[in-house]
Amino acid sequence: MDKVLITVLLVVASLLASSIVVNTVLPSVQRAGGDVAAVSARVSDRIRSDVRIVETAAVSGGTEVQIWAKNVGAVTIANPDRLDVFFGPVGDFQRIPPCAQTGGEPTCWEAAIENDTKWTPYATARITIRTASPLQAGNDYVVTVVLPTGVIASTVFSL
Repeated sequence: MDKVLITVLLVVASLLASSIVVNTVLPSVQRAGGDVAAVSARVSDRIRSDVRIVETAAVSGGTEVQIWAKNVGAVTIANPDRLDVFFGPVGDFQRIPPCAQTGGEPTCWEAAIENDTKWTPYATARITIRTASPLQAGNDYVVTVVLPTGVIASTVFSL
């Protein structure tokens, strides 16, 4: 009878131990799986996002720079108002805030999609930078556009 009682107690103890392990480990595994899925989705969006600056235009003494940037990726670029735009003379550039944040006061930028209603693949955005001071002839200027996904496009142009 002692052997039967010991066997029953061992079975109950093993069931209890298994239950404790499942209840503590399973939620951690589920959370980790959810985190991996979320990171995977962000990485996928970044890999499938791409942009190229195809043209720039500005005149000496002017206060506007036009940049045309083409979505050459495989996904629509969401929230183009959340771009980071950097501009200025080479070696002395700065982050430019959107005109919506400055009330339209220079120095700021705004974007318009020219050949679609959203920044879909193959659509081109025209980014207008308004500067507070005139552009100088003989200077090299850099413009860098960073998508919300972190993809970067940059170009240098001369006046």
